[in-house]
Formats: sequence, C-alpha cells, structure tokens
Amino acid sequence: MNMNQDLPEGITYNNSIHNEIELESVVEVINDTKCNVCQLHLQAVLVTLNNRHEGIVKTIPSENVLWKNALPKDRIRCIKMINDNLMLKLDKHKERHKND
Repeated sequence: MNMNQDLPEGITYNNSIHNEIELESVVEVINDTKCNVCQLHLQAVLVTLNNRHEGIVKTIPSENVLWKNALPKDRIRCIKMINDNLMLKLDKHKERHKND
C-alpha cells in the first residue's frame, strides 16, 4: 500500500532518518550568592560538553541569563572567569542600591 496515495498531488510524507547523536553535558554550579539588600539570587554555572566549556551567570529561580560565554579549555581559568563575571554583575547590582 502506498501511503502517498492518500495525500494531494505533490505532497509526501517525511521519511525521517534516525541518525541522531546524543551528547551528554555536565552542568556544575560554581558559585551561588544572594544580595544582602534585596531578594536577588545569582548563580554561576559551568557547562562542559565534549571538552568545551561555557559559563553562565543567571538569576534564581527565574533563570534569566545575565551573562553567557564560551570559555577556554583550562578548567581553572574557566572557574575564575565565571566568578569574575558573577562578582561584576553583583557589584553593578549593589551600586544601584546605593543610588536608591
């Protein structure tokens, strides 16, 4: 039975090819900090996928990404860069409290 006979002329079913590759990523929370004035809760995360690193600074629980970037292969440098960016975001936030 030809399944395409039920479809209008020129329309065919998609024949999917299942050659999907699943890659496992490792997500590590590097730092978790809160503002001492308000409810802001920031988290710094290192994502490792196939020996490549990516850093993310996000808010918790809404998970709004404030910073995201590819990082070098050296894990120690990655962690330092993620922490530096987290502190930069937190310092800018605290500076806004001073202006209130």
